[in-house]
Amino acid sequence: MKTRKSGVRNPAKRGKKACDLNNLEMLFHDYLNLKKLRRTGWQLRGIRDCESLADHCFGTALLTLFLSPAVGGIDRDLAVRLALVHELGECRVGDIPFPALAYLKGKSEAERAAVTDVVAPLGKAKDEYIALFAEFEDGSSREARFVRAVDKLEMLITALEYEKAGYRALGDFWTNESTFRVFDEFPELAQLGEQLRARHLELAGGLPATMPMP
Repeated sequence: MKTRKSGVRNPAKRGKKACDLNNLEMLFHDYLNLKKLRRTGWQLRGIRDCESLADHCFGTALLTLFLSPAVGGIDRDLAVRLALVHELGECRVGDIPFPALAYLKGKSEAERAAVTDVVAPLGKAKDEYIALFAEFEDGSSREARFVRAVDKLEMLITALEYEKAGYRALGDFWTNESTFRVFDEFPELAQLGEQLRARHLELAGGLPATMPMP
């Protein structure tokens, strides 16, 4: 009778860099900030008890897991890992609202520096996560661009849910064409985005409830 081998593999044999578990207290503190920090875009529109950054990250990762098989040429494992780290810098930088970007330069650089500091306690293993975050920020792979598109899709799904709950100051989320432009590479996501926008119009009585950006 053959003995079934365990599915657990030795990371060292696969060339993986083991985590240094001796100094992780600050890392735990940092990532928990994602649970505490709210998404400022919703707060600026009067939704005080809105989702946290961690809520958004989980939603993006789950959608990535569910939707990647429907899109050709996507490494699902890589895409999910990118989704899990894509907001990691915000645990120190915070969620900067869209209108503020016109006055702030170097947001991406600040978040990259934050990620480097956050994962520093992982020792040599930190390089993997720094590289993942850079890949997402640069959009240097199809998977990274896919996760950015899923990130926007998750935002639209959340906006629609808030509208179903009675919030009506979210029209600019649906009229911002830069949001929908990220779907161009992925027709399957573009179709879902347009279906969500059509549902938004139904809830708004056929007309988008616009709110000018400050």
